[in-house]
Amino acid sequence: MVDIQKSKSKSKAVSPRTSNIFELINSRRDTFHELLPMGANVNRFVSACLIAVKMNPKLQQCIPESILKAMMESARFGLEPNSPLGEAALVPYGQNVQFLIEYRGLLKLAWNSGTVRSIDYDKVCINDVFVYKKGFNAEFRHEPNFKRTRGDVYAYYALATLSNGGNALIVMTKDEIIDHMKQYSTASKSKQSPWVTDFDAMAIKTVIRQLLDKKVP
Repeated sequence: MVDIQKSKSKSKAVSPRTSNIFELINSRRDTFHELLPMGANVNRFVSACLIAVKMNPKLQQCIPESILKAMMESARFGLEPNSPLGEAALVPYGQNVQFLIEYRGLLKLAWNSGTVRSIDYDKVCINDVFVYKKGFNAEFRHEPNFKRTRGDVYAYYALATLSNGGNALIVMTKDEIIDHMKQYSTASKSKQSPWVTDFDAMAIKTVIRQLLDKKVP
């Protein structure tokens, strides 16, 4: 007969490989402290990293150095990886780990820069009222239709009011988002890719990134 208690105990035990990853993360505490923005809590960051590994078996199978490199990138931006805050993610692709800034992380970086007063973003659907005119008599208006099904998405946008009183706006069609994905995300076809699991979130992140990179000082 199978010893149920023994099996439960074994399933909860940390594997030697995972234990080594934990030790590696803890051994880089001083490095994380140097990379994190001033005032950030290194203990909280390290705890977030340890939990991220503990909760993701696929992450545990990745090359330790690749895990550590992604965590260092996360520390440099001052974003907690794989936390409920949704700021950044450590995504396993095979045995390597890719560090991804989520759109909440981009918003945090924008707020911390001091150049942005407010940011808004949304998807545009077939049954919404949407007006976007460029030129000297520019016009932008979006009225989401909440009285019935909004229908298929055909565009995404992000806009910001700047601290100096100016405005910034980016609008991208869904096709433009897909073209951007194909050009810049080599792992977008993976079943684990957030482009597959949560396209809307990645599309919104794309327009926010384009807004901050191209329109915000």
